[in-house]
Amino acid sequence: GDTAGSRPTWFTLTKPRIASDGAEDVTYSGSKRALLNRWMKKVKVRGGDLEAFIGPTDHCVEAMLRQHGGLGLEYNSLDRNIIDTAAWHRRKTQLIKAKREGINESFNGESQRAALQSSEDEGGFDHEAVKLLETERERMEWALVVAIGFFMAVIGVIVSRTADDLLEWKLESALEWLERDGDESYWCYGLAQHVATSTILAMFAFIPVAIAPVSGGSGIAEAKATLNGVVIANCTAISTCCCKAVSVICSVAASLPAGLEGPMIFMGLSIGENANRLVPRNRPAFDLLRTDRHRIDFAAIGCAAGVAAAFRSPVSGVLFAMEEGSSFWSTSLTWRCFLSACVTVITMYAIMSKVLGNGSGFHVSNMAVFNGIDTNSSSNLALGDSDHPEFYLWEYGMFMLVGSFGGIIGGLFCSANRSLALLRRRLSFNIVQKGIEVFVIAAVTATLIWVLPSFFSRCGDIEPRRLGHTYYKQFTCEEGEYNELATLLLNPLGAKGITLLFTEDDPDAFSMSTCIIAGMTHLVILCVAFGMSISAGIFIPLLFIGACLGRALALICNIFFDEAWNIDPRTYAIIGAAATLGGVVRVLISLTAIVTHTTSLSFFMTPVMLTTLVAQNVGNWVSDRPGIYDVILQLRGVPFLEEECPVVGRNANIRARNVMRKNVVTVCAEMLVKDLVGILRSNNDPDFPVVDKQDGSLVGKISRIDLLALLSQQKVLVSMGEDEVVLSYSELDEARPDPRNLPTGDEIGEHLSHDDELKYVYIAPYMQIAPMSIQGHGSAERAYEIFRSLGLRSILVVDKHSRPIGIITRHELALLEEIGENEHKVKQKKRSTLLYSQPHKDTQFE
Repeated sequence: GDTAGSRPTWFTLTKPRIASDGAEDVTYSGSKRALLNRWMKKVKVRGGDLEAFIGPTDHCVEAMLRQHGGLGLEYNSLDRNIIDTAAWHRRKTQLIKAKREGINESFNGESQRAALQSSEDEGGFDHEAVKLLETERERMEWALVVAIGFFMAVIGVIVSRTADDLLEWKLESALEWLERDGDESYWCYGLAQHVATSTILAMFAFIPVAIAPVSGGSGIAEAKATLNGVVIANCTAISTCCCKAVSVICSVAASLPAGLEGPMIFMGLSIGENANRLVPRNRPAFDLLRTDRHRIDFAAIGCAAGVAAAFRSPVSGVLFAMEEGSSFWSTSLTWRCFLSACVTVITMYAIMSKVLGNGSGFHVSNMAVFNGIDTNSSSNLALGDSDHPEFYLWEYGMFMLVGSFGGIIGGLFCSANRSLALLRRRLSFNIVQKGIEVFVIAAVTATLIWVLPSFFSRCGDIEPRRLGHTYYKQFTCEEGEYNELATLLLNPLGAKGITLLFTEDDPDAFSMSTCIIAGMTHLVILCVAFGMSISAGIFIPLLFIGACLGRALALICNIFFDEAWNIDPRTYAIIGAAATLGGVVRVLISLTAIVTHTTSLSFFMTPVMLTTLVAQNVGNWVSDRPGIYDVILQLRGVPFLEEECPVVGRNANIRARNVMRKNVVTVCAEMLVKDLVGILRSNNDPDFPVVDKQDGSLVGKISRIDLLALLSQQKVLVSMGEDEVVLSYSELDEARPDPRNLPTGDEIGEHLSHDDELKYVYIAPYMQIAPMSIQGHGSAERAYEIFRSLGLRSILVVDKHSRPIGIITRHELALLEEIGENEHKVKQKKRSTLLYSQPHKDTQFE
């Protein structure tokens, strides 16, 4: 604000009083809605009114955020910025020189002299040497891309086949009791065995998550965060990947509403994110492949391979990786993702052709989608070329209606699941209570899917059905008949359940009541189970639920309109599946590709796209919240940055100085070890500006990871007057700690002796030259766009003399996004209410 004849003055809120019940004692002036919309507030001060900015940059807010756990303050970030340090430039020069010497050894006579003359004329730059270096690096990069696809295919086959075989064994062993002649006690024996094996498998699914909690859930939320540049501790570790694989296998086998798709995508992400560990460290030419930039790219490639393994659709993998979080995309990254996804699918074809032993060798048309939707190109489905779901032009209106229903279901699902997640958080279950929760839900689920087909027993003849006894379950029906509800509930959801709903053209195969009971049963169980301590995907369960409800809608229409509309129930099963999944996860393009590719119905692309678009918008309107994965990120406080700047940043007159974190800690090119250790222990900044000792102007920036790496190297710690020792980039890279598990507090520098703390460390060779910065009066929207599009870890805010006055990390930008949300969303984070409190008598002015 401006006072008459004075420069603008910004005030800082102090810590509010805390009432005896723990609530914050905050006084509000007027409506908080007005404060949210206007951002400016007149306050009474001595000498008149002062128009002050109330925003998220006050130092007391930062302190309170840290006190309450912070908004994502426990998460580190990756940096896609190009490396520009003295050590890096020295490394490039040495590599070119070494490669030039290798070239010269193979040259002789005039060719050697010509190469040397060319190099000297261009200031030491040798085109031939650089070309060889780049070729060597590209070969290794493409080799890693192929390796990611191959390993993902192997893991995908192992996981999917193990889960399917375990589930089939469990179901068949329980159903064998019903095939025995005798009294009804055999039904009880079957129920007891089914419940017992299901609960045991569920507990085996719980144990890996108890060991590695981050392996729980679907994994797609973590994948989005990683592609966005967020580092979640131990998230993509190989041990976490193994725990998730074991857990999801047992979850599926326990007949819980779980799919392999989300965990498979996470496994692909983990493989890709760890791919740079395969790069030889004794080859400096490959140092570039171990940078954060390539690490994120390999993660995106792995994510695409995971989708391809789950749905046997390379294009869907590329679209999913591009649509779901990757903050930086390029044409070359598209090619690499597509190649890795194709390698995954081809390798899975080859392995499964051998595993199935069908005698046809590498015959792709005989392959079924694993734990997914069987395509109608498979001869096992006995579908003729012309026997496929159909629709008429007028039905686009019906598809929009189905999309609306899917959006309503999705919105309610997200809201209900969020409330359950908050309830679990308030109850603060310990590890034993979490295990009991898994046990109870697994027992209830196993009981329901066994009991319901007995109480709602509707039998039909198996003889006219294409798939026979393999898919249709007799259960309690007579010989030659099948139980409709048992066929849907006591079958693998994806491999058989969805296949039947998508391919069975006879409206009498499954009644309206059967479809509604099966769909609603799984919907309720999924809503309760999603969030407990197991690994489970929700793609296939949601597709199954939508297919049941969509088919039921088609049957209702045929009943009311005497089949005059000639509605195909298979069509509405497919459209309903896409609508329900789109209403929950709110993805558009990749979901359309997944549905059309896995059903081999390319002409369904426009109906599915329209349905998903309507479901997405209706879901946003119903729940006033994003999709389920964004809800998970919000609940965990992950500082995920959307592609566009928040509405507040785009429309309000907010400057970079309003969103920056003040009191930025700076370092000099030469630091006393003791001082540097104190800075790292007392401050969690990911980057530190390096300033000139004389005038404090910005000369560079160095990351926290690099400072920790320097402190771990005894030889770079020198006494006053001694010559500095400069590490090569390879040595520095090898000394870097894992960003997923950085030391904190007293762990920093604990290996240093008292004499070491009195030595000096030279930072200049390792600092980023000319770091990304923005003037304090630059717009916050511009700062957001630079940060998001370049994939930065931080932006420094400087004054007109290029002196650092603040720093912007993703935590500040995420907080800005929180303030841009609706009032009720802001109120749900008690720490955010500090931003809108009226200044009281303790208010300080700067």
